[in-house]
Amino acid sequence: MRRNAKIQSAHRAISDISMELDKLAEQVSTIDKIISSGKNVPEVQITILVEMLMRQAIKLESISAEGDASAQKSLQGKRVQKCVETLDVLKRSNAKVKPVVVVTTTKKWETFDPPSTTTWEYFD
Repeated sequence: MRRNAKIQSAHRAISDISMELDKLAEQVSTIDKIISSGKNVPEVQITILVEMLMRQAIKLESISAEGDASAQKSLQGKRVQKCVETLDVLKRSNAKVKPVVVVTTTKKWETFDPPSTTTWEYFD
């Protein structure tokens, strides 16, 4: 009975982590779409997401599992690793994205032409 309770507990813990990873993986996908469209994402947002994924990895490591639960634990660990690797790539490509700045003016620019009688001084 104790063995079954331990196995059930491991399955529940892994299932909880799996649901949290689903949410985090969705956020990774959203960031990927934003960066792919040429927009910039605050670097702190990527860093926080990596930290949240690492917390899930730590929770996974603390679970004692055997058999099927061990396979599920390994699978979720690989999901965490894949998401973190994806975020590392996105972080690098996000740094390459230059924000687009649009400047418009309502005035006409004035041109400045110095008079032809101006003498220029040269400093050595």
